[in-house]
Amino acid sequence: MKFLLLSLLAIPAFATDDKPQYAASAIPAALRTGAHAVLRQHETTFTVKSAGKATERVHLAITILDESGQDHATQVVRYDKLTKVTDFEAQLYDANGKSLKRLKKADIQDLSAVSSGSLFEDNRLKVGQFRYASYPFTVEFDYETSTSNLLFYPGWFPHHEKDLALERADFRVILPPTLRLRFRELNGITIGKTDSSATENRHHWHLGPLPVREVESLRPAYATLGPGVLTAPSSFEVDGHGGELRSWQELGKFLYDLNAGRDELPETLRQRVKTLTAGLTDPAAKVRKVYDYLQQNTRYISIQLGIGGWQTFPAATVAQTGYGDCKALSNYTKAMLKSIGIPSHLAVVRAGDDEPDVLTDFPSVQFNHMILCVPLPKDTLWLECTSQNSPAGYAGSFTGNRHALLVTPEGGKLVQTPRYAATDNAQHRRVRLMLSPEGDGSAEVTTRYTGQQQDTRRMVKHQLGPDDQRQWLYKHIAVPSFDLSAFALQDDAERLASVTETLSLTIRKCASRSGSRLFLTPNLLSAWTSIPTPTARTTEFEIDLAFVDTDTVTVKLPAGLGVEFQPDPVRFDSKFGSYEAAVRVADGTLTYTRRMLRHRDTYPHADYAAYTDFCRKIAKADRAQVVLVKKE
Repeated sequence: MKFLLLSLLAIPAFATDDKPQYAASAIPAALRTGAHAVLRQHETTFTVKSAGKATERVHLAITILDESGQDHATQVVRYDKLTKVTDFEAQLYDANGKSLKRLKKADIQDLSAVSSGSLFEDNRLKVGQFRYASYPFTVEFDYETSTSNLLFYPGWFPHHEKDLALERADFRVILPPTLRLRFRELNGITIGKTDSSATENRHHWHLGPLPVREVESLRPAYATLGPGVLTAPSSFEVDGHGGELRSWQELGKFLYDLNAGRDELPETLRQRVKTLTAGLTDPAAKVRKVYDYLQQNTRYISIQLGIGGWQTFPAATVAQTGYGDCKALSNYTKAMLKSIGIPSHLAVVRAGDDEPDVLTDFPSVQFNHMILCVPLPKDTLWLECTSQNSPAGYAGSFTGNRHALLVTPEGGKLVQTPRYAATDNAQHRRVRLMLSPEGDGSAEVTTRYTGQQQDTRRMVKHQLGPDDQRQWLYKHIAVPSFDLSAFALQDDAERLASVTETLSLTIRKCASRSGSRLFLTPNLLSAWTSIPTPTARTTEFEIDLAFVDTDTVTVKLPAGLGVEFQPDPVRFDSKFGSYEAAVRVADGTLTYTRRMLRHRDTYPHADYAAYTDFCRKIAKADRAQVVLVKKE
């Protein structure tokens, strides 16, 4: 995306628009420390006119201190069929607050925000941008939007960027007395003020001044946003469809009613599904057969048009076209299962490898994806209907380990998607190494990845060609100098997904030489290098992936070389996990075994020093060396 760049080498001043209060010299020293930009003013007013109409007015003034803060001189405003940009103004000031430039209407770019893989999408962007050669300078943006999509109320987190200090920010929400605002205050923000009158209810939150935030590693996702507020309606309308949102049950009921009656199939497809599953008695086997048919005969296309962001295309349309978005493909699969007597439920979820779980005690639209839940007599299968290679029932990093909202005739039911334990997310590796007297080696490596540890390699197998797969492996094999002579990636269709990777490696200087001795680190490929910096932490920390790794490395020693030194066995346990490793030598063969387990949990800040020590001990044990010397 190319934004408009304004070259401002000789620009006349607009004296009547000067704002001395924006002078950079007025910024307190405490706010300049560590900052690349300072948010001088941030004022947001969200005015709800009715259950289906609202406006949002935003005023921003940001002083850019240096080139690293230049990104803050760009403002992007999104809009679509249900949200219009009714005003957008932008102005530039020099270091003393003297007005230099006001953007004209023609200077504001209007761009499509259609993503790749999208067939129907009406998202667009208004973009205003300044670039000025003399730092510091200040940019001011004023914009207003009007919306008829009151399913969403705005969140407000003005101090979420790590290089940005905040001088003053205010958030106001104004509603008619017939509507009630629901909100959730997060991360230590001062409790807001509420004033009510016969004509309106007003809510106000204030922040500032706040210096640059120190964003500690491993913080829970919502904590990284800084202090702020989430808001949500109690009653709403969107594109002529109304509903209540005081509970998960009410949100699910709205979604169910919005999509009711769209799961009917053409008779020819109904008969096709019955033929496909004929002879199968196990309901789970029937589900897998239908899911396989879906994967072979449809493809994912994003569709975001007005209410279409929440309302599915009819199943008959997908049957005709062969494509759909997450809603349409999930509904299509639901319709096929319905045709053979297997009930299922659409489910909305906050999907993404790095996305946090929803706040379960704050019913609101926190979801971005739809999947299908199939309750069976002995089990429940979750189907990712946009994937053409995931096994039936596998949720993985994308939708696993979190909550989803089932869309049922009775309304919404908040439930857990599959949770993956450490033993599910495994990496089992076996290495056979032939070591030369010079310290070079040839290795045959077989690694079986399961659960969340296989997600990336499954993507590599199915989305990259052979040459790109080879290049990816070269970047991710943790050996300093090697040649990859052969490789293979083999996946399976089991419910706990797995990928088996085989490698043939020629490794240069596998062992380092010093005089008559060779120094070999037997942990060739799995050494732990992620050691967090020990600091005086102030916030809790989250370990979001549980896993277990096992390694067996068998080294055929060169003739005439024996072991002069081998490390003692290591074993330790903690609340974060466990580790053990050992070396054995017999009949000219060295065998190294290792097992590392890590738990998934959120821990208080007081435990951080113990966690860094746990990681440090693992890294030290992984570096342990065996010393080989010529036999006398």
